[in-house]
Amino acid sequence: MPRRVRKKTPLFAPAGSLIRKLSETDKRLRRKILKISLWGLAVLFFSSIAFGTYSIPRIIRLSFQKSSLIETNRMLTADLIDAARVRDLLTSDASYIEYIARTRYYMVHPNEIIYRYRGR
Repeated sequence: MPRRVRKKTPLFAPAGSLIRKLSETDKRLRRKILKISLWGLAVLFFSSIAFGTYSIPRIIRLSFQKSSLIETNRMLTADLIDAARVRDLLTSDASYIEYIARTRYYMVHPNEIIYRYRGR
């Protein structure tokens, strides 16, 4: 009587446990599957670092935006302090009001003579 040879089922057959099938197969196939899965995980990890939500280019871009916003905030704060100083001068200092009226609006006192030189 001829000897019966047990026919091996394919690895990804629909029936049966994949873990049991992997434990019954040879070491070379298991190593290959492990290497492929590790390479896949490495590709996913590096692609998430390069293109994901917390990617390195996005972090660098956000850092540049943060520094520009800090600089803008510093300039606006200086402008605000200067505007508050000018407001206080306009409410309390009569000589500053006269200076603004003469330089910015070219106002003069009554009966005041103004001499203009040609070179100026």
